Amino acid sequence: MDFLATARRQMLAGQLHDARERLLASFAGLTEDEMMQPGVAGEWSVRDLLAHLASWDREITETYCGMLRGERLPFLDLDEEGIQAFNDKHYAQWKENSIDQSVSELQAAREEMLALLRNVDNSALFAPAPGDEQADFSIAACIPISVNHDEEHAEMIEEWREGRSG
Repeated sequence: MDFLATARRQMLAGQLHDARERLLASFAGLTEDEMMQPGVAGEWSVRDLLAHLASWDREITETYCGMLRGERLPFLDLDEEGIQAFNDKHYAQWKENSIDQSVSELQAAREEMLALLRNVDNSALFAPAPGDEQADFSIAACIPISVNHDEEHAEMIEEWREGRSG
């Protein structure tokens, strides 16, 4: 199990890295005006998407910490309405941030997550979340949420850029 768990850990780390690199590449070279232009995802700009992802990374990292303490934080059980309320609350908090603040927060939030994951042993990484004996919500099982979220928003930015140039 240890060899397989270590291999799985490395695969998940690679997926996190690759998805974040795609996200960073998706907005590389944009001007400040372009970064602030609404319409990338609904009314959100690229800056808004980056702040959104940073908020999610922070909350997911806190959820992982809770899982390691034996707690089941509410974030694990959000439904669509709860997710929308989370996004709305955090949008109100970050909407005045500068581009530099949003990018810095994006990087800092992910680094905090990675630092935590580097220090979690395999047994804790793959252990079921409190109240989840099937391990559907182990830390390892939740990592793809961050991967998919980065990829989803990278794709939105890429499509927005393509739509503007063509």
